[in-house]
Amino acid sequence: MAGSASPTSRGSAEPDGGPVTVAVCSVGRPVLDRALTMLAAGDTGPIAEVLVVDNTPDTSLDVERLADILAPLPLRVLRGPGGTSEGRNLILDQAVTDVVLCFDDDCLPAPSWAAELAAYMRSEPDVAAAFGLVEPVPAPGARVCTDKVPLLGSSAWGEADGPDGEKLWCPAVTSPHWEAGVVTSEPTVPWAVVGSSNNMALRRSLMLPGRPAFLPGLGPGTGAGSGEDTEFGYALMAAGRTLAYIPEAKLLHDSWLPPKAAEWTHRCYLRGTVEALGQHVMRGDERARTLLIAYLMYFSSDNAYGLRDLGEILEWGYGDHVAGRPRQPRRKSDLDLTAMA
Repeated sequence: MAGSASPTSRGSAEPDGGPVTVAVCSVGRPVLDRALTMLAAGDTGPIAEVLVVDNTPDTSLDVERLADILAPLPLRVLRGPGGTSEGRNLILDQAVTDVVLCFDDDCLPAPSWAAELAAYMRSEPDVAAAFGLVEPVPAPGARVCTDKVPLLGSSAWGEADGPDGEKLWCPAVTSPHWEAGVVTSEPTVPWAVVGSSNNMALRRSLMLPGRPAFLPGLGPGTGAGSGEDTEFGYALMAAGRTLAYIPEAKLLHDSWLPPKAAEWTHRCYLRGTVEALGQHVMRGDERARTLLIAYLMYFSSDNAYGLRDLGEILEWGYGDHVAGRPRQPRRKSDLDLTAMA
């Protein structure tokens, strides 16, 4: 049945091999209805419950409609305390299964998506996080492009032709160069070897102790705008946890962005990656330092947006950042000038 809940102490998890929770943080994108319809029409055998975090500014998700779409799957709607990171942490706190399958509210799961991720996590009890395949939804001239990022791995994105001849861009998709199964490389950013958090399975019992899984100072809804899953994946690998890529678990990303929105998103990813690795650099992590330098050199040599992003880099490098704390606004464009009048 549909309902709501507030943060409480972490519930008891089902043992490995038990059912799974499917979870999504939503800002109210219309695609959510179609995504849940496709989820309910697929193989739902391993799903014990669907958790939806309402991150809309006005608590506007129609809970009864979502419950009707998912029936007979149980639905629980939680009021999000803030951004995406806090929503995901709430999910991990509230879920009653050990394994939680996560997708974003602009992603469409294939019929076997939940079953494939659940089966893999059941067969590999030492895997802390597994990431599935992500492709753009079909569009005119759609194609997946890739690039090799020195030391980090391979990045991927979608390109398509817009109705007015402009180029459309789809982020957070899968590179054909990633190897299926367990990641065997040194610690790196997950988006370069397994994927992003729009398609993943998490094992709650193998999350890192003494810290939130996703840092509240990173991700959508924060000053960084991105980076929560980059830091999360790097932290797991740096701590010796196992990550995996499962191409059989497929979904489609319904996010073709026109040039202006694509530029804004691209720059959020820059800031997010810099700040995600920076969290570890400030703690003396030499591997993170090496990766950050390599990423900045790569970005500087192939930056389509000119010098506008140099301020983002210098802001991080010369700001008064403290590891584990949210970044503070450093530029006028980040400040609420009306409050200063």
